[in-house]
Amino acid sequence: MANSIAPEHLDEILGIQLVLAWAGESPGGEHPRLGWWKTDLIDAEAGGDLWKRLLPRTHRWAGLDASRRAARLTDEHLRKTNARADDMLTLFHFGFELDEALDERLAHHRLNAHPLIEVLPLLHVTTQALDKDALHAQLSTPSLDTSFTVLPAGRQLKRIATGGPQLLARRLACAMLKDAPASYPLPFVLNETSRGER
Repeated sequence: MANSIAPEHLDEILGIQLVLAWAGESPGGEHPRLGWWKTDLIDAEAGGDLWKRLLPRTHRWAGLDASRRAARLTDEHLRKTNARADDMLTLFHFGFELDEALDERLAHHRLNAHPLIEVLPLLHVTTQALDKDALHAQLSTPSLDTSFTVLPAGRQLKRIATGGPQLLARRLACAMLKDAPASYPLPFVLNETSRGER
């Protein structure tokens, strides 16, 4: 599946992942964000300063990558508490092949020191204070089904067969931002095809 995904679609998913990883951080100060993972790896007054001294050319990529890793760990921890963890697709877990393709795409951008906002335009929101409603509006469209059912495992969205993983990434991100709770809400869909292949 991942081999058939165009680079621009990988970039779209990666942009959404990185923006939501940034939004989920817990910086102090006058511009708090969602506080879902206890990191502050991007802001210049915090972890961003260390990255800038360690990796002057790619410090922004490094901070966003580290924040994405924190998000993935939180996501994985919550998924593992569910009996169907292997069947759950989330914004930070699309399955082995696609996750690997996204990691490779991020490494490609980092190693080549591509201009951040030029290759992933959505990341422009990381240059200002988080506005959840504006970000939700930017990711959503009137026809995008972001409805979910709140379960003990998280926010379950219906599986839609069309649209590809980039549409799923938008749906999951919007479900995350809607009435954002104090802890990570784990939006997910169940991947019934992987269950049938076992």
